Amino acid sequence: MAYASDGSRCYPFEATRKAAPMTAGNRRHMVRRSKDRTAPASETTRRALWSLLAAALCLSVWLANGPPLFYYDTIGFLEQGESILSSLGLPADAPATATPAGAGAEPGSAPAQDRVVNASRSAIYALLLAGMIRAAGPGGMILLNLGLLWLAVRVVVRQLRPVDAVAPHPPNLTAVALAAACLGSAPFYVAFLMPDIFAPVLILMLAALCAFWPRMDRIDRLAATALALAAILVHPSHLLMAAVILPVGLLLSPATAGRRWWTALGLIGLLVGTGVAERLVFGYAVERFEKKTAHYLPFVTARLIDDGPGRRYLAAHCPDPDLATCALFDALQAGADPKRFDAPNIIFAQSRELGSLRRLPVETQQAISHEQLRFLADVARSAPAGLVLALLRNVATQIGYFRIDMTIPTEALLAMPDPSGPSAGLGAGRLSGPDRQWLAPLAWLHGTVYLLSALALAGMCLDRRRPAELRTMTVLVLFGIVVNAAVCGGLSEPAHRYGARVMFLLPLTLALLLSIRAAKPRTIVIRRRSGTGRASPHDGA
Repeated sequence: MAYASDGSRCYPFEATRKAAPMTAGNRRHMVRRSKDRTAPASETTRRALWSLLAAALCLSVWLANGPPLFYYDTIGFLEQGESILSSLGLPADAPATATPAGAGAEPGSAPAQDRVVNASRSAIYALLLAGMIRAAGPGGMILLNLGLLWLAVRVVVRQLRPVDAVAPHPPNLTAVALAAACLGSAPFYVAFLMPDIFAPVLILMLAALCAFWPRMDRIDRLAATALALAAILVHPSHLLMAAVILPVGLLLSPATAGRRWWTALGLIGLLVGTGVAERLVFGYAVERFEKKTAHYLPFVTARLIDDGPGRRYLAAHCPDPDLATCALFDALQAGADPKRFDAPNIIFAQSRELGSLRRLPVETQQAISHEQLRFLADVARSAPAGLVLALLRNVATQIGYFRIDMTIPTEALLAMPDPSGPSAGLGAGRLSGPDRQWLAPLAWLHGTVYLLSALALAGMCLDRRRPAELRTMTVLVLFGIVVNAAVCGGLSEPAHRYGARVMFLLPLTLALLLSIRAAKPRTIVIRRRSGTGRASPHDGA
């Protein structure tokens, strides 16, 4: 930590160049240039143009496509959100269209859906999506996505901008970072009606909280904490990501220096504890008010079977009346298609050739879901090396998946009815046509941008001349991308959608760091010559 001549703190990346050495006849005083709070009209216009350019780039996919982008789970979220709104006394103007059996990814038959609620899907995001579409249409939700991303970047920018630097004004630097993100997948996820946009927001905010906590003011701390908490509450996978990133980030953080461990414990308790509490409250509310059972789909069990260690364990231990998963193993033996062992087919498929879990009785499905953590522990004790190798393989595979193809609705998805009716605006757009040859060159562009950005960021992390706060933030962004790959690819299924949702953080972070490096600090040097009383200003840059 350095200090200016007036006693105020000056952080490492605010340091100015050294002035001429002091002489006996000269007395030097370093004075900060006062900040001009009244920007000229040309500067205001420049800032507005930068902001409009960044917004246009972020909204470019939505403007090019017409309707919003959506996924299978979007229909499930809308159906769940409409159900919650109706239970709160806010029924839709028109009766919702029934969702096909496979649309919402709910297990079992129609009677099973009446008794079981999928806890793997966030009721908070479902309510947010359905409510926003009712109030402002799909455009309102897309603008909310953009606003969340903009606010997250702005919080980081406020910590990065040197006080005395000739650097872009915070709105301009925010716009530059967002424009860099648009070299990647950011515009597709701004237009995507799924909680995926919250994953990069979560990583950015956790990195900011851990790296810059001592220098953050109260408003920035509240904003970053609120954004991180919102991201945790909109999907259970984000809770798992936060539970892994926070402890590592706080170990590297200056917030834990000295006797500040209470800060680290408080952050973990607030963010992770609130996420866990929300899961418990959700399960209780479902049982208490809806008279249904909330259960998580057995993603862990399906992943273990798909990877091999789980399948080998079941082959060695089944039949076993104390192991409900043996019923799933028996159902898998009924088919002949090798794709029946793929994790998504285990969870969602219903056909005779590929279906297994959803062809079992509801009670058996629930028993399999409830014992998936026990099944994980049994497999870990039986084949620890195989389990670790499978996890590493899935993480490596997931990191290599970054295409945006899964954000574009398929023909099968477009054929599904919208539970919110025409007001949701879900339909075929200009990008969802049969000609999708543009996806290949776009994937090449994104891959090149991500690779070069990752290499540059890795080099900056190893450069010890860079301020510790900046290196900490960069390390945590890279670590967050790996954790995202481990949670999504290791527990669910390696998929391009999971990787592309966070990969645009690479060019975004690189743009921020390059902008800071390009900033040239400026001070005013006043030399007072003995016996003269003259003062001459000099630029210390």
